[in-house]
Amino acid sequence: MSATVMYSGDEIKTFIPQREPMLMVDKLYTCDEASVEAGLTVSPDNIFVYDGGLFSEAGMIEHIAQSAALFAGYNDWINHRPIVLGYIAEIKKFALAATAHVGDTLVSRLNVVSQAMNITLMDATTTINGNVAASCKIKIFMDKKK
Repeated sequence: MSATVMYSGDEIKTFIPQREPMLMVDKLYTCDEASVEAGLTVSPDNIFVYDGGLFSEAGMIEHIAQSAALFAGYNDWINHRPIVLGYIAEIKKFALAATAHVGDTLVSRLNVVSQAMNITLMDATTTINGNVAASCKIKIFMDKKK
């Protein structure tokens, strides 16, 4: 993980359309045309927290998806293009190795595998304290019609 945070808190809203209570990224560490590293500190009021502070698997998937959205939105913003909505087209090979709890900081690193037209395929790995917590392949469709 990068030690430096490029953007955090409300600044993230510049790059993605999600808002509370569905905002699942709160830090952008690094981003370029081929990868992104984004974070989320799990708060007690997060809608995916249940059973005494556990962060659900669905929350982990949504965090990964919003990290992909952050990748697309930041790259559109830096290149002076309009930021568009993205949709999860497919998630494959999702593996959950550890459950997050309130207070944990998730760090997701996503790398572009391929891009064709409006679809981006990325490899994703999420860590907690440097240990792999989840991984998957995620395909995002960007709705660029307007």
